[in-house]
Amino acid sequence: MPSSTSHIFIYGTLLIPKIWNTVTVCPDSVQKPATLSGHRIARVKGGDFPVITEVEDANSVVSGAIRFDVPKDAIDRLDSYEDRFYQRDTVEVACDGGTISAQTYRVPTPLVAELVSEDRWTLAWFEQNALERYWNHHFG
Repeated sequence: MPSSTSHIFIYGTLLIPKIWNTVTVCPDSVQKPATLSGHRIARVKGGDFPVITEVEDANSVVSGAIRFDVPKDAIDRLDSYEDRFYQRDTVEVACDGGTISAQTYRVPTPLVAELVSEDRWTLAWFEQNALERYWNHHFG
């Protein structure tokens, strides 16, 4: 029987507690810092939000967090929140000195040239330059 919960690796707007809580209605899930190797983070073309893509460089790392035991109904809300071009995949993330399987949303390789800009995305940049606009557009 499939599990009714999953671990989710988050790396972008969902790291902001009010966005996570609004989207998932799951504020109590445990969150710990985590990293995903072999990926890079950038801004989506024409937008303020991030995307991650798999790259051949194992030293390329995306910092984020893992949310443990996220219920299926919260994952369904995440699926609705994330743009249709994202693919939810299972990845291995580093956390607490080990690795753990988690699901994450990333751009499939065939869509990278079409969707991913060369502009690096950081949480600090987003919070300073785009959070209010993003919040008003999606939740306001």
